[in-house]
Amino acid sequence: MEIDGAEAVVTGASGGLGGAIARAMHARGARVILTARREESLRKLSTELNGADVIVCDLADRKQVSGLVTRLVQTDIVVFNAALPAAGRLDDFTPEQVDRALDVNLRVPMLMTQQLLPAMLERRHGHFVYISSMAGKVPSVRQSVYSAAKFGLRGFCGALRGDLHGSGVSASAVFPEAINDAGMLADFGIPLPPGMKGVSSVAVARAVIAAIEKDRGEVDAARFPVRLAGKLGGLAPGLTDRMTRRPAHIAWIETGVERSRHLR
Repeated sequence: MEIDGAEAVVTGASGGLGGAIARAMHARGARVILTARREESLRKLSTELNGADVIVCDLADRKQVSGLVTRLVQTDIVVFNAALPAAGRLDDFTPEQVDRALDVNLRVPMLMTQQLLPAMLERRHGHFVYISSMAGKVPSVRQSVYSAAKFGLRGFCGALRGDLHGSGVSASAVFPEAINDAGMLADFGIPLPPGMKGVSSVAVARAVIAAIEKDRGEVDAARFPVRLAGKLGGLAPGLTDRMTRRPAHIAWIETGVERSRHLR
């Protein structure tokens, strides 16, 4: 799909990854709409992007989501980037925290797609992008809730893409590995384990652009060893299970759990 001249909304645009995606879309000529909870950050980014439209919305609030949808009926591209941290053991979550994580990370993208799809189908033009994660291909210890949502996005996108074939509307999923300059690692100062480099938010934004312009169903924004692990997750789940149970990996995840617990 051609991005130049399209109206494109990016959820979670106040964060580092959302900002990188919005900048990439703007550079391709899109009319960008920024939405997230933090208005001050959105306004700052809007100024950088020559006055991009700003819509403040908490995706955990269904009334606010409904209001957002009514303002996006002419949107051509939707990038579902917003997400809540949801690392930790399942028995460490309350039922309300599980619901909130699944709402923001899975249900709201599904419901917004359902509501925005009819207008796109009528115009025979549009593209949805879902920012999943390599945790949506390879399950890991301390990631049961998060992986459930990210695996769900992958399945939803793949099935939706099949349903939309030939309609002029399409869908893509992007699978980043650990992002070294945005998200939880950057926000909470969590160092990567020895030997792990991660990827930049700019690299993930490039993957989003490629997914739209080349109409690719799935794009991994990850280095070769991590992409290989993603393949092995389906072919040899026992092997990847042992890999994610390494003490160093568990300790790294636990650091993230403790530093992001208050955001559940």
